[in-house]
Amino acid sequence: MPGITSHSVIPAWLSLWMSLCMLCVPVTQAAAHDAAATSADVSVQAAKSTQATLSSQRLTDAEQQLAQAKQAEDPVATAEALDTITQLYSQSGNYEIALTYATQAAQIWGELQNRPRQATALLEAGTAYWRVGNYDKALEYCLSALKIAEALNNPTSIADALHNMGIVNDLLEHYQVALDYHHRALEIRQRLKEPKGIADSLSNIGVIHYFQHDYPQALDYALKSLQVRETANDAPGIGKSLNNVGLTYQAMNQYDKAFSYYRQSLEIWEKINYTYEVANVFNNIGELYTQTAQYPEAAKYLSEALQKARQIDAKALVRENYEFFSNFYFKQNDYLGALEYYKLAAEIKDSLYNEKSQKLIVDMQTKYETDKKEQQITLLKKDNQIQQLAINSQLLQRNSLLGGLVLVFITAFLIYNRYRFARRVNRQLEDANELIHKEKEKSDRLLLNILPVRVANDLKEKGKTEPESFENVTVYFSDVVGFTKLSSQLEPKYLIDELNSIFTAFDNIIEKHQCERVKTIGDAYLCVCGMPTPNPQHAPNMVRAAVEIINYMKARNRDAPVIWEIRIGIHTGPVVGGVVGIKKYIYDVFGDTINTASRMESNSEPMRINISASTYQFVKDEFDITPRGTLHVKGKGDMPMYFVNT
Repeated sequence: MPGITSHSVIPAWLSLWMSLCMLCVPVTQAAAHDAAATSADVSVQAAKSTQATLSSQRLTDAEQQLAQAKQAEDPVATAEALDTITQLYSQSGNYEIALTYATQAAQIWGELQNRPRQATALLEAGTAYWRVGNYDKALEYCLSALKIAEALNNPTSIADALHNMGIVNDLLEHYQVALDYHHRALEIRQRLKEPKGIADSLSNIGVIHYFQHDYPQALDYALKSLQVRETANDAPGIGKSLNNVGLTYQAMNQYDKAFSYYRQSLEIWEKINYTYEVANVFNNIGELYTQTAQYPEAAKYLSEALQKARQIDAKALVRENYEFFSNFYFKQNDYLGALEYYKLAAEIKDSLYNEKSQKLIVDMQTKYETDKKEQQITLLKKDNQIQQLAINSQLLQRNSLLGGLVLVFITAFLIYNRYRFARRVNRQLEDANELIHKEKEKSDRLLLNILPVRVANDLKEKGKTEPESFENVTVYFSDVVGFTKLSSQLEPKYLIDELNSIFTAFDNIIEKHQCERVKTIGDAYLCVCGMPTPNPQHAPNMVRAAVEIINYMKARNRDAPVIWEIRIGIHTGPVVGGVVGIKKYIYDVFGDTINTASRMESNSEPMRINISASTYQFVKDEFDITPRGTLHVKGKGDMPMYFVNT
């Protein structure tokens, strides 16, 4: 599958030529993504029994069972036979055929109201869809499986669905969204103590760190995943981790180590006869031979990889093979050959990453998160109704008691006792009302700590809040330079205290400049200005906040025992915002503007503020700005960037 990306050095004239032809496609290398809870991830004993071409006897038996079940009009036996055939084709890498059977199985299990089996079949189909490059369908099926798993309160199935949704977003280069899904899956799996699931999540988190050019962090996660899989004796998982470690070493220019890990991975996949992963590793070895100018060996491995990828119709592997061949010819100064393979790769990429498909995927995810939020709000309303009925019942009982006492008042003594009783009840009611008022104030403060004021008010007054699109928003993204190294040197409590101190100061600064913090992910800090309340000064306010943050960090570092440096990236554009989450309120933001702000940050320098051209147009007359020229940004092409001087 498409994964870790490395860019070739292309002469300016060829780059311009290919740009004019609208064929600028990045050269990628394949990381071993780990699909959750599917038959493709089998133990080595099961995998050994699966050949590159399915065992004719096993397939014949399964098809006979299917025919007999249909003839007997037995829907349960029919669905079970469909599941078996799906697993056989998936294990051999024939995902296009597996799709047909998986979708039929999911439909029948749904008609039988067997929700657990339906969720498994849906997830099987979703995995097959992303294997063949149909990412919007993959997300649709994984989302359906996730909804069923949540309704059944099955944490293992929930984690598996979140994991595969993370992979789809990873493949679409929605890295922050992918990281969120993978970390949520990892948290569940660690709580359940599932070694295989933990290893899969660690592996894919490492792949995303690679995409973000944080190679030490990527290597750390890949090696952790490999260690867990070796302990569990998970041969297919070991093969994937070995491949990912090799990719990381290749990016770090440690070619001997890269070759060693690739060959270990290839040995496992050839022993299992898993065509898809053999083609995947052949691709990577071929690209490494190209990188080290060993062209005959490169041609041999790339040709073999292309043959195997075409054999199983793995479009993503074919696309990256074309990209590798383009690089292969380019390195040997055969520019016509390079351009021809760029064209072939571009044709496949356009079919996988078209704009309509991207919008459909974002809409599906937003609708899912919004629907979950509305379900939670409905449950809260029902709880409030039950509580109100209980209070009404108590009031009725109290009033009835008081009315009964009036009927039996005979003497002044009884009247006096009634008077004392009423006073005591009133005092208790006053105390109860005061307690309720205090608890309401406390809950309101907690709500405002996690949601913007406008969104919190909508939830309190209307019981729901709708996602909104904002055209003019400035997005700030920063992270700590060398955080992985620092975190390994500091005590955990001291590390958390330091981050808390820094982020608290950031919160105060952005609030002062009418900005809104969205969230933190580890050492990363994301905030916006211009939403959910529009602000015409969104860009100047955000840049002022960034300048003040840099000045705060400089002042802090003068006296602090540990020196912390950050990189800041800022971009302006349209953003979608809304409340998401299942059990906790979270206000989150979506859109290409978020990804571009992240790219601005990754292309910044320590203790510098890097802004895009769109932000520059808003602030160029208010700040001292130094143009940086045009820099290449993955997935975006060449983009002008500017440093704001502090």
